[in-house]
Amino acid sequence: MSLNERRAVAALLLGLTVTVLLLAAWEVTSAVRLYVNTAFVLLAPGWAIVVHLRLATRALEWITAIAIGISGTLLVAQVMVSTHWWHPTAGFVAVAVVTVLALLWQLIAPRTAGTVP
Repeated sequence: MSLNERRAVAALLLGLTVTVLLLAAWEVTSAVRLYVNTAFVLLAPGWAIVVHLRLATRALEWITAIAIGISGTLLVAQVMVSTHWWHPTAGFVAVAVVTVLALLWQLIAPRTAGTVP
């Protein structure tokens, strides 16, 4: 996937993540929030990590992104349960904020892959 395609995906997922944060802030309880949150969990956190890996195919990148998104969110939930600090909205917002920062980094930082400092 070219650099421009990766940045376009990052921009799209950044928009999705900001939408998730706005829906959480406004305490929207409709089915729209369920669908947007599900899309976020499946795609955005994993993509923020996978983009730094150079996997062989696009399909492998997306499958890995989905696996990382689901497992990362489950890990956050497990930590909250284990520490008796169950605050799903706070955990979800924390994942979203970290994802926003990672996606912004992809859009702003210059690419220096393959160069030696």
